[in-house]
Amino acid sequence: MKSKMLKVGSLIGLIVCIACTQNSTEQTLIRTPTEIPQAEQQQVKVPRHNYGGWYCPDNLKGFPPVDIAEWRNVPVVNGRLATEEEANSGASLIRVDLEKFPNAKPLDMTMPRLATFESPYTDRQELIIVIQALNIDSDSIVGFRYLNGGNGSARLNEVNILSDEESDKIEKSKFFNHSFVIMATPEQVREAMTKPENASKFQEIVEMNQGIQSDWRSKSTINYHYPKSGELTSTYADVLFGNYYVQNDYQDFTEKFLVTQNELTKMTLLQVACGPFVEDFEKQEALLLKWGKQVQLLSEKK
Repeated sequence: MKSKMLKVGSLIGLIVCIACTQNSTEQTLIRTPTEIPQAEQQQVKVPRHNYGGWYCPDNLKGFPPVDIAEWRNVPVVNGRLATEEEANSGASLIRVDLEKFPNAKPLDMTMPRLATFESPYTDRQELIIVIQALNIDSDSIVGFRYLNGGNGSARLNEVNILSDEESDKIEKSKFFNHSFVIMATPEQVREAMTKPENASKFQEIVEMNQGIQSDWRSKSTINYHYPKSGELTSTYADVLFGNYYVQNDYQDFTEKFLVTQNELTKMTLLQVACGPFVEDFEKQEALLLKWGKQVQLLSEKK
């Protein structure tokens, strides 16, 4: 089991979002401790631009999962640079500061485009939707959204743009995307959905008697299991930018759980994004709705 997602939680590695869950387009660069002297181990200014290399998998509100049949319908901005409003609306990721980069311009590419990306975080090839392509400081950058939710960016030579023919051959699939409002603290919700002692309460829901290995819980960070997920490639479960976030990446499946609290109402929101499901979406949708209801009951239990 690998845990490369920990790079995000501890701000180690490539460029990451300051506030992914807030749909922020402001970025910073954090270098690993081995790359800079002890006295300089702090946030540093990027010498050129810092638009390539974002990784915001938890931005499920700004960029929810997209069923493969709907990828051509996502909002985009073509033929010009995006405005601040568009960068905050989900139509783009990057708003370029033209005072710093007056020569920035869009690339000659019509979007959206389906592409693949070898992710250093999930240790697998990701299917992505490119929604922005631009040249900044003689550097070609693309902004994209993950089909399973969230967003990222990379240099153009790091992604493989698929042809229309290749895109049409992608197997049709769907994602589960749902939010549960829970009258409990984030800590209570976190305990309910991860505590090993609660595994038995989810036993019938996750169909423990139908081919799932008996030791699945010892390898999982969540009390949910999809039997067709394949081998685990990367896992993360920790507080990320003030919110509890879980992401498990398998060969053929990703599950994301984001726990946030409304400071005014004191209600906790559990956002769940799982998929892709190819053949059994309706069955898994019903199962996950029951799973979320069980989390709610356990969390609100006095």
